[in-house]
Amino acid sequence: MKNVILFFCTLVVLSCKIDSSKTESTSDTVVSQNLKTETNKLLQYGPNLPTEPYEIKLDAHQKSTHIYDLQIQMLLYNNAYYASSNSKKNFKGKFSFFINDNTFFTLKSNLIETPLLVTENDSEVSDNQSPDWIRENTFYKQQLEIKTSEDFMVTGYIQFTIEPRCTLEKIPIVIKSKKGNVKFEIDRC
Repeated sequence: MKNVILFFCTLVVLSCKIDSSKTESTSDTVVSQNLKTETNKLLQYGPNLPTEPYEIKLDAHQKSTHIYDLQIQMLLYNNAYYASSNSKKNFKGKFSFFINDNTFFTLKSNLIETPLLVTENDSEVSDNQSPDWIRENTFYKQQLEIKTSEDFMVTGYIQFTIEPRCTLEKIPIVIKSKKGNVKFEIDRC
């Protein structure tokens, strides 16, 4: 009987030692696996690059009681570019800002582009006219004068051809006023 009890005690002691060593190696393995997983995620997915070649941000700033500046910020990614609104050449893909006719406000000035455009020669243009390309982040400003105290919502769009993808982009926008608070934003509807 003593031999049986001694055998079971030895077995219990040895199993405890084996389990503790397994636990230590398991925790090391878990840490190692977590590091490998994080590294693999970075290698697999890479840096967080934008999928679109551009981003548009809109805002309205009140200058006085009835005067607002509408601001359009064009952010370019992955060597994208487009034709300037100030280009002398008349083509469909030029950056344009359109607002539907309304009685709530008037646009006071032309669209102001900052920084000013850079003129480049384009080898694809055969008549020696050079289109004007925007290749850097650009701000546009349009002044607006509100004519009413009523709430309103007026739609329009921003249009341009984004290169080198060569697609005509038409971004729906809305200018709205609710209780005197004017907003200028992309129309997500």
